[in-house]
Amino acid sequence: MNRIALIKAVKIVFSLCAICLIFNACQEENVQTTEPDTQATLVANTTLPRLMERVSLLDGSTDNFIDNANCFLVDLPVTVSVNGITIVVNSTNDYAAILELLGQSDQNSVEITYPITIILSDYTEITIETEEELISQISNCAGPNQPDIDIECIDFQYPFSIAVFDVNFEVIETVAISNDEELYNFLETLSDGVVASINYPINLVNADGTVVSVNSNNELETAIAAAENTCDEDDDNNYNDADCTEAQVNASLVDCFWRITNFAGNTELEYEFYFNDDNSFTFSTDPMSSTVYTGNWDVTTSEGSLVLIVTNIDTELTMLNDSWIIDECSEDQILLHSGNQEVTLQKVCENATPFECFENVQTTVCDEENPFDGFVEMNLEQLFIANISCTQDYNFSFHQTQADADASTNALIPTSYTNTASQETLYLRIEDSVGMYQIYTITISIEDCCTNNTILTDDLILYLPFANETKDLVSNWEASGNYNYVEDRAGNATCAIAFDGNETIEIPITTANQIVQGDAFTVSLWFKMQNTDPSNYEILFQKGNAVSEGFQISVFDLNTPVFSDADSGYGLWDDPWNVDPDLPTDTTNWHHLVVTVDSNNTVRLYRDGVQRNVDENASIDIGSVPLMNYMLGNGFQGHLDDIRVYRTALNPNQVTNLFTLEADCNNCL
Repeated sequence: MNRIALIKAVKIVFSLCAICLIFNACQEENVQTTEPDTQATLVANTTLPRLMERVSLLDGSTDNFIDNANCFLVDLPVTVSVNGITIVVNSTNDYAAILELLGQSDQNSVEITYPITIILSDYTEITIETEEELISQISNCAGPNQPDIDIECIDFQYPFSIAVFDVNFEVIETVAISNDEELYNFLETLSDGVVASINYPINLVNADGTVVSVNSNNELETAIAAAENTCDEDDDNNYNDADCTEAQVNASLVDCFWRITNFAGNTELEYEFYFNDDNSFTFSTDPMSSTVYTGNWDVTTSEGSLVLIVTNIDTELTMLNDSWIIDECSEDQILLHSGNQEVTLQKVCENATPFECFENVQTTVCDEENPFDGFVEMNLEQLFIANISCTQDYNFSFHQTQADADASTNALIPTSYTNTASQETLYLRIEDSVGMYQIYTITISIEDCCTNNTILTDDLILYLPFANETKDLVSNWEASGNYNYVEDRAGNATCAIAFDGNETIEIPITTANQIVQGDAFTVSLWFKMQNTDPSNYEILFQKGNAVSEGFQISVFDLNTPVFSDADSGYGLWDDPWNVDPDLPTDTTNWHHLVVTVDSNNTVRLYRDGVQRNVDENASIDIGSVPLMNYMLGNGFQGHLDDIRVYRTALNPNQVTNLFTLEADCNNCL
């Protein structure tokens, strides 16, 4: 709301109030009241000032390790004794010394030297003479991680100002608000009839650091209400609390397994819980037991507290089906409560037997071969053993039948196994050091997991995206050399290949990818020069192993792209490049180069999506013999990427489509 509209709204408020006063003087028996315009002003005892007051209350939880109270702070300086060592706390910077001492022992005590002064949530100060008086004040606070009145999940970003109006509807004062205490004290004046409005816009900061800008009372009220229960306010007394987040608890739960070391005072329970990434869990009383129970879990934030929700336990321990507030958490322990019930979970990474390290598995293995056939050679040991963390010794073997697994016969070679069906079950035998064993099923499903949605694949006979490999995705041929992969034109790391002028790559020519005289064909590639010597003849792509064979796509004479054959001495040049003074030394930009030859021997040369030269019915001869290889990088110093060869002549629209296609970083087709 702008200032003119705001003053008009305030004038309406006062005009209506004045009318009420006159009407009341003339007819006392007929009293009427007009409500102020809360869209523009701060009115006592309405929703917005109450929410603002709750945000501005003093957060008393930051020194809970001293006073065990989350609704007030101990005024500094204060002298305390931690495990017998005296510390004078002059500022909050001295809190670290207390926490360090508390972290050195499991048996901790903090003794306060009285008298002290405490500051309540409304900034009132009280002198405390004895421990008994302190305990009495603590009883007025909500318990650890219990709902309380203050809102800690969002804060005002100071400074901002509030305008105060007089009865003549004029701004008589602009109050600068610099901190929570000043805001709280100002809001208290509203009960005395003060009429005021916030000078928008102002900013608020959420617990996760995001900044919210608001421009009206409605937006401010909405922002505070939305943030009220979105974080863990950490109102507990745990000095070692790492301010656990949902992500931290989730990651911790799925690591190793957990035991209940205390449930309502019972420390004899032997259940072992395995929390899974899909929010399911299994548990049993004994790792050797064939009886395994299941349930579901989730971690969320509710009413300012971090909560572990347990559901769907239908046998044994059904009393765990509940929402458990997480009071404290560390790397190896989580303390929870629900009502009067308390639970302690302890992480255990030491296995009693190797059998608790394994379970029945269902998994999907990707077939990225071209074409997809549903069969994959896989390393069973790498897939199902290498990532198992187990502290007990064991032997393993894979079998195709339960009978073979029980008899420990006909074990598969785990490092090179090819499935026999698109979905099959294998049997994993785990045997401990004394000869006891258990059998686990491994159900494998083969899926076509290729996500490459590249265009123009008809008549494609070679396709090398150089995604950290030199592989033709059409034939699955792969070069065995060690090559230097670099960033491609889109910034994808190791998705293009670099040549230093002294290395080449030879791709075998087959009946499926051969090109001979009379064939229509297209070669498309991206290149980036790294050599500025105009006299060097550098071959990007060629048919054959020598310049006297097949054809070449090269750069020469000021690094100009040229297509040439071997026998006739033919050459079609990128003439615009040859006369552009900037291009010969361009070593920073990628360029798209396409050569098409149709069935009439019309040759077209395109650069960066535009036709640069054409020769109709050209006298070219690329040879009627397929030859042995296609060669990349002969004498070339620069980068190549996304090489495509077609047994057809692409039209101009198709060439443009290739030019606008995003950089390939594919490893399947």
